Amino acid sequence: MRVWEIPRTRTGRRRITLLGGSLIDNQAAGVHNGAIMIRSARNILAGGFLLLTLPAAHAEAALERVQFEAVLMTARDYADDRSLIFYCLRGSTETVPFLYAGLQADLEQAVQKLKSAGASARQSAEMVQMVLGTVRTYPRDARDDALDRRCISKDVERSRAEVKGVSVPLFLRPPFDKLAR
Repeated sequence: MRVWEIPRTRTGRRRITLLGGSLIDNQAAGVHNGAIMIRSARNILAGGFLLLTLPAAHAEAALERVQFEAVLMTARDYADDRSLIFYCLRGSTETVPFLYAGLQADLEQAVQKLKSAGASARQSAEMVQMVLGTVRTYPRDARDDALDRRCISKDVERSRAEVKGVSVPLFLRPPFDKLAR
């Protein structure tokens, strides 16, 4: 980088730097950059004030309490059904990994439905917490006569094959089925 000195002017000495074949007047550039910084600071402050209004807008975007309570009840029932499926199919080493993958996929689609319906991030998180906090898995050698009877009465294996009854995904159950796409 070469520095060239220009004779004194009314404002004093000016330093001009030769960069890539063009001349840059550092003093004028400094004034210009200062103006840009002031404008940028003004824009950042204005944006900050706009961000202050987001919590109020965010609160309005949440689902109504009654509707959200129905979502949570459905999520709890879904988790109970998934627990039954995990119990009934616990001995199938080929099926169990897909049960976990299906649970994850169902939750992802249910969260997307909630988002599209205007649910807040907290409501989506509470729904996921309800499912994951309620669903139970069982070791392969688990034995429970009451659950064995429920496996038979709910016909879990056929239900799973036909995607009916206890196997209906969360996002297809009411009230999720009526939420906006």
